[in-house]
Amino acid sequence: VISSSKMFTVWAPTNAALSGLAASIVNDDSLLKQFVANHISNQAYLTRNASPVLTIRTLNGKNILFSPSKFEEANLTETDRLASNGVLHVVDMAIAPKKNAWEFLEYSAASLQKTFLLSQNWTDRDLEQAEITGIDPKTGEPIYKEGTGYFERNRFLDGIANLSNEDARYTFIMLTDAAFASEKARLAPFFTVNIATNTAARNAELTDSITTWYLLKDMVLLGDYSIENLPDTLFSPDSVKMHIDPAAIVETHLVSNGIVYVMSSLSYRMSDKIKPVIIEGESYVPYTGVVPNVSYRTTSGTRTNRDRFNPVTGKNFREIYFYNHGTSEYWVHYLPTLNSVKYKVYWVAVRDFNTTGTVTLFSQRFTFKTPTPATLPYTQVPLLNYNEVYLGEYTVTAYGPTDAFLVSFNSTNNTLNSVVLDYVKLVPVTE
Repeated sequence: VISSSKMFTVWAPTNAALSGLAASIVNDDSLLKQFVANHISNQAYLTRNASPVLTIRTLNGKNILFSPSKFEEANLTETDRLASNGVLHVVDMAIAPKKNAWEFLEYSAASLQKTFLLSQNWTDRDLEQAEITGIDPKTGEPIYKEGTGYFERNRFLDGIANLSNEDARYTFIMLTDAAFASEKARLAPFFTVNIATNTAARNAELTDSITTWYLLKDMVLLGDYSIENLPDTLFSPDSVKMHIDPAAIVETHLVSNGIVYVMSSLSYRMSDKIKPVIIEGESYVPYTGVVPNVSYRTTSGTRTNRDRFNPVTGKNFREIYFYNHGTSEYWVHYLPTLNSVKYKVYWVAVRDFNTTGTVTLFSQRFTFKTPTPATLPYTQVPLLNYNEVYLGEYTVTAYGPTDAFLVSFNSTNNTLNSVVLDYVKLVPVTE
């Protein structure tokens, strides 16, 4: 490769450094090529280009750190030896390719965390990569060779963070089995599944699986931080605040795209983990209970989504305003996913219409499970109030999608039965 006319940088270990190279690498052509390629990159990098440090992709696809004095952990003993197609540096250590965070997990010892994350593997098919063997004469569609075009994917890598991405930088937490079990027990009450048509065993299985997912989704933290430079607060891809206690670190492993900490415990506030739920007024959905596939009780009246300005927050917002429907306890349906926890319920409902002359104020309520009976009491909507209004508390007994309704006053008088809503906020009581 490096005899070609392209430009390269080579970091060449000394003979002494190579003398201790593991036999498992020396005797395996594939591993040996990966090892050699770990010391070569495209383009010519002089030490003056590396101040203070460069991250460089080597020929095996891994990233290395290069500074004026270091190549990864190795010291530069000779530098900037120019060649017709690049530059050579000599280093005092042989640097084996580091695994990325996902490879580290795959090759790690058996653990509860590893078992769950690898259970998220699945097989997908990309027909553009599949081999075509002919055309179906009846449909005109391609006929694909069986077994081609398939590739492995993982739901965690797809949905949370791609720990195999060599260009990303992660801090990845792996829990000891004791810590894993302890944290699951701490979270499980907030993810209790209780579907009436399921067996108790099936509900327990779902509770366990969902709890584990919500635990492990925040074990990936953005950026890589050594113990010496750990900030007080780190963030998961889901913006959950996490804290790494150095005293809880059992093992530290440098990987090609960051750092892995094996930990005996976690530090976070449950209020950061179990987040408030915002139900936007305009995000109503069909209801399959009383009237199938209808988002609101009747089609009578006028339904508008209105863009407004909130002078309290200084931001624009969108609200619903449904009126002139002539229906007592008219409802609008929502389907938020809620945790099994007590919530404090608030709304922003702005009466900024019909504010002059003789003004009749109307009331509305927010309720759960069914439109009636009431979960929370009727609350009057004052004029031009852009602040959150406390409605009361509601305890959810089972995790999952929950029917919720905005309900008009119990009157057919159109002056009294309008509904208006910017949003409802449910704040979990976790402490």
